[in-house]
Amino acid sequence: MNKPAPTREALPDALKAALDAALDLKALAPKILHVTEVAGYTDYVLLLSGRSDRHVRGITEAIVDALRKVGRRPLGTDGLDQHLWDLLDYDDFIIHIFYHPVREYYDLESMWSDAPRVELDLPAEVMDVSGLGHLPPPDVMPGQRGVEFAAFEGELDAADEDLEGYDDFDDSDLDDAEFDDDDDDFDEADFDEADFDDDDDFADDDEADDAAEDAATDDPGRRRKVP
Repeated sequence: MNKPAPTREALPDALKAALDAALDLKALAPKILHVTEVAGYTDYVLLLSGRSDRHVRGITEAIVDALRKVGRRPLGTDGLDQHLWDLLDYDDFIIHIFYHPVREYYDLESMWSDAPRVELDLPAEVMDVSGLGHLPPPDVMPGQRGVEFAAFEGELDAADEDLEGYDDFDDSDLDDAEFDDDDDDFDEADFDEADFDDDDDFADDDEADDAAEDAATDDPGRRRKVP
């Protein structure tokens, strides 16, 4: 039987910083699962929803930036070329930032149904996803994320034959793959509206290059490759 999950106050400081950064960017329905006894390769999993790929992208960048400021860099990433399901591996915790229809499709909460949920005591409006039902699913669902480094063999049903492989997190991850368009500065007001159009502001290339430079992993630490 699993031990009771810790409270929000008892979480690692870096994980609390990641949650706070996501909430500042209006991430929805955050859930933290205590998976030490369920998965074994990490201690916590943070699940978040965004309203669009741009929203997911903003949440991801905010988390990377916030954790960089406290000396944490992701050991690996996945999905940052699409921002439909971004995965950030911080070793003792893993963060999944979903475009909400993708989160519903994969339903990781059910896969880890035995994992204790951390009581976050968040406002009801943060947890309410009833207003996201109108969001269209992507034309093609992204493949499973992290199957080569953030799961045991067979834990995730990797049906897709063309899943993205695992790469160590380096400068190119935040420079070329995802944060390299010509949008203007990212503004929290972007997420005050239900629809996100192409005129929304976002981080410019210089900020992206700075994030990439600082987020490069110096010490990759342990790896959880599938055997």
